[in-house]
Amino acid sequence: MRHLEGETSCCGVTLGQCHALLELSFSDSSLTSLAAALDLDPSTLSRTVDGLVKTGWVERTPDATDRRAKLVAITEAGEACLGVASAARERLLGQIFGALSQQDRATLLRLLDILDDAARPLITSPAVPGTPMVPA
Repeated sequence: MRHLEGETSCCGVTLGQCHALLELSFSDSSLTSLAAALDLDPSTLSRTVDGLVKTGWVERTPDATDRRAKLVAITEAGEACLGVASAARERLLGQIFGALSQQDRATLLRLLDILDDAARPLITSPAVPGTPMVPA
C-alpha cells in the first residue's frame, strides 16, 4: 500500500481520492451515496471531495431530481488522473504477483477468501469489550 501511495502521488492523488474517483467513474453520485459506497463518514468524504474539486478532478453539479442537492461527477481531468493511478496499480500488482505461478495465485486467492470469510463476523458485528480477538 505504501508503494502504491508513492506511485500514485506522482500525479498528486491519494489512495482515498483514487477510491472516490473510481466510484465516480461508474456514475455521478450524491455525497451521501458516495460515502455509503466507500463506507466512509459523509463529513470525512466531504473534505476528500473538496480536495478533488480544487484539483479539477471532480465537479459538483445540480441534482435534477432535488433542487437542494448536488451531485458529484468525475471530470475529464479526473478520468486522466485515474488512468495514471490505475496504470501504476497494475504495474505494481504485476511486480508483486508476477513471480507467482498460476497455481500459487489460485492458492493465495483461496486462502484470502477463507480469511475474508473468517473476518466477516468481526466486521459486521460490534466489538464486545473483554472478548478475545482470536478464538481460543
